Amino acid sequence: MDEHIEGPDGPQDDGRTIRTVVDGTWIELPATIGGIRAALPAELRDEFGKVIEETPAGEMLATMVRWSRATRPDIEEADRRAHDRVKALTDEAEARIILGEDQNVVQRDLHERLRDDS
Repeated sequence: MDEHIEGPDGPQDDGRTIRTVVDGTWIELPATIGGIRAALPAELRDEFGKVIEETPAGEMLATMVRWSRATRPDIEEADRRAHDRVKALTDEAEARIILGEDQNVVQRDLHERLRDDS
């Protein structure tokens, strides 16, 4: 993976990676055009090159993050699971309100469950 520089508190990111959490585990994604290209499956590299060459500067960061995430297919699956979990919890909360429970209590419970499950 990309290099890190040593700081007073240990290794420091040199900007060549993006750190994010997937399923409770910190992972690093490439954050340079070359790093992303190298980490992508071969069948996506040409498309990536074309997209990057045509991306306006104001959209470059979002485009790079989107493609960096494409280097790890497990991220999309983790996002889907998280979305499904939140949807189930909010559907349950909505049903409780429809059945007459106090909205403030339901909202507090929902926030606690979202915080506890993460």
